[in-house]
Amino acid sequence: MPRHLKRSLLDRFMALSVALFVNAAVVAAEPVNIEADQVTHAENGIVIATGHVVIQRISETLIADKVIYRTKQHILQATGHVSIRSARATINATSAELQTESKTGRMEHATITLAGGERLQAVHLKRIDDQRFEAEQIIYSSCPIDEESWRIAASHALLDQEKGSLSTRNVRFELWQVPVLYTPWSELPLRRKSGFLTPYAATGKRRGTELALPYYMAPSDNWDATLTPHSMSARGFMGEAELRHISPIGHEKIDAAAINDRVTGRLRGRLQSDIAWQLPAAAKLSINADHISDRDYLADYGNHINSSSRYLQSNATLSQHLQWGKSQTDWFLQAEHQQDLLGASNSSTLQILPRLQSSSQWQPHANFIAHFDQQTTRFNRRQGVNGYRMDLHPFIELPWESTSGAINATFNSGLHHTRYWLQQSPLTNRQPTRTTAEASLEVRSDFEKISAQQGWRHVISPIIRYDFVQAPDQTNLPLFDSLFTLMRWNNLLSGNRYAGLDRIEKSNRFSLILETRLQKKQNDKAVASDILIVRLGESYDLLRQSIDPSLQTAPNRPFSNVLGEIIWQPITAVTLYSSGQYNPSGHYWSSLNSHIRLTSPAGNSLYAGFNQTNARYTTPSRLFNLQSTIKLTHRWLVTANWQYDGILKLSQRASLGVHYQHPCWNAGIDAYRSNRRSGTTTASDFGFSLLLEFKGLGSVGS
Repeated sequence: MPRHLKRSLLDRFMALSVALFVNAAVVAAEPVNIEADQVTHAENGIVIATGHVVIQRISETLIADKVIYRTKQHILQATGHVSIRSARATINATSAELQTESKTGRMEHATITLAGGERLQAVHLKRIDDQRFEAEQIIYSSCPIDEESWRIAASHALLDQEKGSLSTRNVRFELWQVPVLYTPWSELPLRRKSGFLTPYAATGKRRGTELALPYYMAPSDNWDATLTPHSMSARGFMGEAELRHISPIGHEKIDAAAINDRVTGRLRGRLQSDIAWQLPAAAKLSINADHISDRDYLADYGNHINSSSRYLQSNATLSQHLQWGKSQTDWFLQAEHQQDLLGASNSSTLQILPRLQSSSQWQPHANFIAHFDQQTTRFNRRQGVNGYRMDLHPFIELPWESTSGAINATFNSGLHHTRYWLQQSPLTNRQPTRTTAEASLEVRSDFEKISAQQGWRHVISPIIRYDFVQAPDQTNLPLFDSLFTLMRWNNLLSGNRYAGLDRIEKSNRFSLILETRLQKKQNDKAVASDILIVRLGESYDLLRQSIDPSLQTAPNRPFSNVLGEIIWQPITAVTLYSSGQYNPSGHYWSSLNSHIRLTSPAGNSLYAGFNQTNARYTTPSRLFNLQSTIKLTHRWLVTANWQYDGILKLSQRASLGVHYQHPCWNAGIDAYRSNRRSGTTTASDFGFSLLLEFKGLGSVGS
């Protein structure tokens, strides 16, 4: 071995031995572990480490080119590419002096990078403890370092990671290093913290010029509140409040808004709640409320998504799941209140106060399941028939599967017994009853063909069902919640096309669904994806008898409408969908719904849809919908939305927006025009909104 190589190895061995000796002597007093290319032990307890120095401490790691450790004073002096890393932040500086016992220290020309990417640069940085820093001549920004569009410059700052705040003095807000705003003091929240949120601003024809300034309160880790004064030049002043709370048993959220409307001259408001609790014994309690002062409130103050809602529901539900061996029961107790927003008043709207419903099953064998379902409801309203309804539904289920699994069959048989206790005048039959018997058999099978390379799969799945329901005439029974629905995919494989339990259809019906799928397996995916799905469905009723002609107004035909659905996705970016119902006796399409959706990895998308319903089927409609998002460049984005009513010859809503997306700020403008129902005014609505958002600071606009 060459002599110089032996000498180099000897030096490294001696340096490592000195490092181990220093560590053994120091650890007893302070948990400091020094690793370096060279470590020397000088007089007066001074340790000098040079060449890629790494010092491991309890909660952080220090890296530097050179470190002088004064063991008696417990002081670390680091120079040359100093880096202090912890889970909370990374600090880079030209030099640092740290006190190992008190965790205080000073750093020069330092940059603190927080866990969220925010950066604080300071000429002089003083560490008060491991979570608080005092800085002089600072620059703060949450932008990427190579695209710093905005920043905050200040003469002094206090960074408190425990409270999650940055307090600054003599502050300048700069855009592209050009000062645009000055304030003598500011405080930025770095996480959840009480204070004013981003203002909201908008202008439109129906509400006028709007301005809102939310104030957020976070007095505790498990609850917070937001109070928002909201001014509308055409309507008046609205107060809004949101309260949120979370606990080991669940969460609560309550929203309230009220305004003394200048147009209507009365107090209007809305109350919403979302409460969910997990109670002992696997019980659950949920309270969901949405109540408004009048039926025009959503049209005047709601967004365009819910402004055309028909009903608002509020309910409270107590539920539980019980399991005993091979038996199980699910039950719930519920009270429900609903508002009809299209009716002149809510006096005839049905309320449920309360409803007790349960579903039990017992499965002693894989091919035998016994069920017992019941529902007991008290119906209440200010005008109309009130009373109780109890429905008992015992039935058995016999599932069967072939040895190969290719054929599945299920036989069901049972009965419904329904009893009423009515409160009505004049005196009539106050306790009517109804009993029906039912039986059904459903058979499913899959016929598949897989290519030789196992890349393609073709499946044909027929479903055949027979339903027999023996039901009496029910014209004179009370009508609380039942409605006859025409044949759809969700009730094709069912013996009853009535929603609710007041009416049960009399049927002797065969139903058929034929589905075919073409699937392709990607090389890098274990699951095959659908390329083409085609479904056809139809039913044939041997009876053609109506149990209530007043509800079932459509003529009784042996064959139902032919239901069809096609989903074609030749590539991931293209989806074509079409579904409809064809009336074979009248030779017309009862309903038709088609759309095409195009997407691209770059973020572009296009949706074009058409929906049509024939007047001989139900309420006529002919709607066109166009939605598009186009990325002009990497950061410029255009959005468009157009909804057109072909029967009214009217554009219901149209909007156009242009947005610029930057890594640390966004800007945009949206213009809209709406001709939808407006509540307290028949005029169309139009307006625009502006958005200016600085990421890490908040947003200004709507």
